Amino acid sequence: MRDCRCWACRWAGRPMACRWGCSARRAGIATRYCSAGVACWQKFLNEEPDMDGEHKYLFDLQGFIVLKGVVPDEVVTACNAALDRFEQMDASDYPPPLQLGQERSAENLYISNILEGDPVFRSLIDIPEVLDVVAEVTGGPYRLNHTYTIYRWGGGFTGLHMHGTPIIPKCQYHCRNGQMVSTLTKAVFPMLDCGEEDGCFAAIPGAHKSNFERPWGNHPGENPALQGIPAAAGDAIIFTEALTHGSLINTSGRPRRTLYYCYSTGYMPDWGGQHLRFSERIYQDLPDHQREILDLK
Repeated sequence: MRDCRCWACRWAGRPMACRWGCSARRAGIATRYCSAGVACWQKFLNEEPDMDGEHKYLFDLQGFIVLKGVVPDEVVTACNAALDRFEQMDASDYPPPLQLGQERSAENLYISNILEGDPVFRSLIDIPEVLDVVAEVTGGPYRLNHTYTIYRWGGGFTGLHMHGTPIIPKCQYHCRNGQMVSTLTKAVFPMLDCGEEDGCFAAIPGAHKSNFERPWGNHPGENPALQGIPAAAGDAIIFTEALTHGSLINTSGRPRRTLYYCYSTGYMPDWGGQHLRFSERIYQDLPDHQREILDLK
């Protein structure tokens, strides 16, 4: 799907993911005006919300949802080819601004700023189904704040972190009068099928709204309420960062590869921690419609 930036689509709140077939989108161009803008607007007046009622209910209830098959197979294949290169590469040879977000071990590899590692990763910036959810749960203007990738092998895991209480301003969630506000929302893209035995993403459902501190430690084995969330290559797990999350332990020894695209409120600067910040070059290289997603609002 292409983007439309005509006045009607933008005013309708869908500048990044027009799905209505207007002429600019069909032609594969971004423009400030679309000759089908009026038709787009008429369609908007009669269309159901992009994030359906079931997904809204589940996101508010659980703190996450799973979207099936939103990344095309050819994009998954191309992303894996790029990830193959970085897996074999010494960190000193990473193209800037890629760098280790954590010390590499036999079980885990964390690379910050993966978006800038290969042009193929740009395909994940503006997946319409993902942006529909991000736009709804952010509750206002949003931006792509940072990206990274995690590789995992036998014995590896991510410890549990985040919670509803105490509130962390950069990672909070609340819902009032039917409007969700998630200040940081992440899209998890598995690049390989990932079951519980592979150390899949895991969370404590509903913990983003908890009013009490978690009574257990950060190891997955210490948290009886933890739930694994298996997903296939091409799926997207979308969650609020306020949710207590991490992973299960990789007991299969099979590799796990996951890309993380992290969307914040539009006014939040780049994360900064773990070297997570965009370079000036990426703003020059991206087309207008994708650069707008990265821009501070």
